Amino acid sequence: MNFTRRDGRRRPVPARTLAAAVGLAMVGALATALPATADQVPAHHEVVAVTASGSDGNLPESAVDGDPTTRWSAQSVDGADPQWLTIDLGGVQQVGYLGIAWHQGDRRQSYFDIEVSTDGEVWETALAGGESSGASLNFEPVELGVAPDTGLAARYLRYVGHGNTASGWNSVTELRAYLPNPDGAIVDDLSDLLPGPDPDAEPWTAPGLVTPDGTPYAVAEPAPANGATLDVRDYGADPAADTGDDAVALRAALAAAAPGDTVLLPPGTYDLISTDPADPTTHVVLRSGVHLIGSGADVTILRSALTEATSAGKVLRGYGIHDVVIAELTITSTFDGPFSDDSKDNTIGGGPTYGIYLAHQGPDGSERVLVENVTVERFQRIAIRIERSRDVTVRGSHIANATSVGGGGAGYGIAIQGAPGEDRYAYDDDSRHNLITGNTFDGRYLRHAILLQYYTHNNLITGNTITGGVLDAIDLHGEDEYLNEISRNTVTGGRAAGIALGNTGGGATQHDASGPGNWVHHNTLRGNREAVIVMLGSPTTLIEHNVIVAGQFAPARSGIELRNAPGTVVRANTITGNRAEGFWGIRLVPDPGDDGHAAGDPTDVLIEANVVTGNANGVRIDAGAGIELRANVIAGNRGEDLVIADGAEVIGG
Repeated sequence: MNFTRRDGRRRPVPARTLAAAVGLAMVGALATALPATADQVPAHHEVVAVTASGSDGNLPESAVDGDPTTRWSAQSVDGADPQWLTIDLGGVQQVGYLGIAWHQGDRRQSYFDIEVSTDGEVWETALAGGESSGASLNFEPVELGVAPDTGLAARYLRYVGHGNTASGWNSVTELRAYLPNPDGAIVDDLSDLLPGPDPDAEPWTAPGLVTPDGTPYAVAEPAPANGATLDVRDYGADPAADTGDDAVALRAALAAAAPGDTVLLPPGTYDLISTDPADPTTHVVLRSGVHLIGSGADVTILRSALTEATSAGKVLRGYGIHDVVIAELTITSTFDGPFSDDSKDNTIGGGPTYGIYLAHQGPDGSERVLVENVTVERFQRIAIRIERSRDVTVRGSHIANATSVGGGGAGYGIAIQGAPGEDRYAYDDDSRHNLITGNTFDGRYLRHAILLQYYTHNNLITGNTITGGVLDAIDLHGEDEYLNEISRNTVTGGRAAGIALGNTGGGATQHDASGPGNWVHHNTLRGNREAVIVMLGSPTTLIEHNVIVAGQFAPARSGIELRNAPGTVVRANTITGNRAEGFWGIRLVPDPGDDGHAAGDPTDVLIEANVVTGNANGVRIDAGAGIELRANVIAGNRGEDLVIADGAEVIGG
């Protein structure tokens, strides 16, 4: 099955140049110099380690990762105790000057000092009272009280932050230590650091787990553990509940492990109270090549004490990790209710924001990660978040009991996310080839069980069982997700759609259409409000071989509902036994759009070889153009079998 990608999908192009403060005099102790041209690239030292006094989850390594889309951030709340970031050059080097780029550097000035040391013990102030220009996102040259062509000797350089003109936050996008330069304090153009695309990358044209040419693709799993097994009890963990903070021991075991090792959690309840010293949003930071294995989801419990007071709080997180297994454990929290199933209630119930958070680090996505037989519950927003990563498998796991299901991202079970507004199929942080299979979801307190959003593609959602749901159970969130395969799932008793493509948001949220070529097939959908709904211009969806049954009571109202859904194919679905009052097996209706956009009628829709029998009603076409009915069995429905409104352009019958 092949699909032509819609207009706007393109071959890789060079990254946009960041705004530079050209012609503006640098203030304070900053030198007046421009970023280097392509033929005048200055030499800089390699950083072997970076540390910080703390962070808000934007980690210290993000300031030296060569990716201007990431940053280190930490808030100074006491002028006598400022936040700091230290780089280690690995040995004493001659440093001519620094280049620093600031987050929101074109909107505010940042205040800072620079200290230097040769041994990490004795520090000297090289620059006091530094100020950024407030006019640039680019590198700005920072002199160290000496001529940039001679510089000074240092192994360690420390940025001491005193906030900015708007707040106490210190946010450094990138920091570089340059060699002395006879031409003066010349810095790189930050846009040159943006990782480029693979020039040979080809866009995908077929859905599911395939390569760009359509060849089947097997999701890569982590390398097997072949090293030592480290028991967390040997590092101070106590499996008895309420016996102190076990997060310290778990972090120590992970730190002691080498790639290929396993960190083992024997049966018990492990109380996670403290957060990582470098990341106050996270209990435990995962490490590449190190597996984290419990003794069974019913007997190994990680109980988080994080609350809504910890913004973006995470129980386990991995940025840019690879070859990691997380298995045989439960992630829960000290939140003790009550739960809400009100989708309009934005009150955050409590607990950590995320159970497991997997994402990219700089230009590198996480990959070859397996989450197996893990239960996640009592979380605020997303149980398992997979962002700008690939080859992540979640299987045999159970998700339930979000502490809030209100708008703005609360109460999602598993979310796969790409980059907003940009198809990164040619980049290393492309979101694709993730597999969600064989999981169960108790949807009573889940806004969405499984969600795909932004430019994520060629993922497979298969063999999952979802019972109940506050809103759409499997939701393609109307933000360009494309060529995904949704197959062989069972969704029962949802208050909204079993499977939805396109999403109304309105106002500032402004969700829109899903991307082209998503494939929905061989699912069993029982008693949902709509079994499958496509809206807001989501194009070229293939909906086939689904079984839609048991819609005998409200809120069941339609089997397959198409609104503004150009090029949709509805083929060989069985829709039967749905007798709720007003139910229609297949219905095409005008789309009113969302906050003034994406309104329209169904167009160029093929409805072929479907069996629509024994329902309250059969097929109703209220509007549309280029609608073709071919070889369907539409008979034996209690009310109307087929209704075509005046003005609808329909071929066949």
